[in-house]
Amino acid sequence: MYRFRQLWKFSTLQFHKGASEYQNVSENVVLRGVTIKGRYNDLPNLLFFTEACDPVENWIPFFSDPNNKILDYRNVHILSPRNFGTSDKHYSFDVQDLANDVVRYMYYNKITMATLSGHGFGAKVALAAGCYHPERTTGVFCIDYSPMDQRYHEAFTEFRGYIAKLSQINTKELTKSQIESYLKENIDCPKWRLIFSDNLIKLSSGQWDWKFALKFLHNNVSFNKADSIAFWPVKAGLYTGRAHFAFPEFSRWVHLGTNTLPMLKVCPQVRGFGHDVHSVQGDNNTLNHWIYEFNNQSFVFASRFTKFLSMYDGVHLLLKDRTEVGKEFVPSIIYSKKDPNHIYSDYSPAHYYHNWRFNNVYKNLDTQNK
Repeated sequence: MYRFRQLWKFSTLQFHKGASEYQNVSENVVLRGVTIKGRYNDLPNLLFFTEACDPVENWIPFFSDPNNKILDYRNVHILSPRNFGTSDKHYSFDVQDLANDVVRYMYYNKITMATLSGHGFGAKVALAAGCYHPERTTGVFCIDYSPMDQRYHEAFTEFRGYIAKLSQINTKELTKSQIESYLKENIDCPKWRLIFSDNLIKLSSGQWDWKFALKFLHNNVSFNKADSIAFWPVKAGLYTGRAHFAFPEFSRWVHLGTNTLPMLKVCPQVRGFGHDVHSVQGDNNTLNHWIYEFNNQSFVFASRFTKFLSMYDGVHLLLKDRTEVGKEFVPSIIYSKKDPNHIYSDYSPAHYYHNWRFNNVYKNLDTQNK
């Protein structure tokens, strides 16, 4: 398992200030996590959202490992979705509210456009933000997720059962050892047991509580409704930009034969299996959802990630990849250049990572350089 001792010297790590608060108004929800600065100045930004209940700390070594080279291309913001980690809490899990949380975070941090990515439920958040706010999204990268109804998947029913078990105890009346003993007796999966244990927080009163909003989460997963964290609603629409899906070969969440079809339906620019949909080979391990736990598997996922960032993310859809930027000209009329009285135009599609919404950032740098 990854731990902090594996952080590398060049990684600049900054945890976001502020404590998680319950909000009465959805628009007041603030996302928090950790930011890892890339290796170079003025890099574009990658916003990564974790799985439900999964602490952001578990992903730090994955992104900071120099062998994975992700920090060569992006500044990385590892964020907990609303109701998890240090992010604020609100009863709504509506997909549009989840998407608006993302652009609100971007606005507060002066980010115009970003690559959006996530793992599991975090991938749903990333894709939803891409659907609702395509003008703020350069690309979407989803790990072990498919935009479909997963409420009846074995992996989700297992998670729902664990949340039901947690709702049966009052942590404020128990000691930490009693809570961990309860987890050991009732949570069969060792990974989920560890995640729940890592989510225990000691209050100023000396009592123990969960870092995530257990009441809201239990209510969400216990009823089959449109805003379930395991359901992709039709109202989210389509994401028409560049997207990539990667998942373990024996994934319990994405079944290769059937669950890849919704990827093509929601993201029409996805070119299919072997191009934008990838199954990463591995053992039939029930814990393969947690890719950062396996060195060989995480390296392959990181390789897919860096290839997407370096070759496809932000590239105009009429181009094959970044190698054609500035070289390939796309004619406005392909087969009809026969009218001598008409001036036919060509153009070279490209994408520029410019912070157009907050250009004062560049003005300040120009002032400092004088």
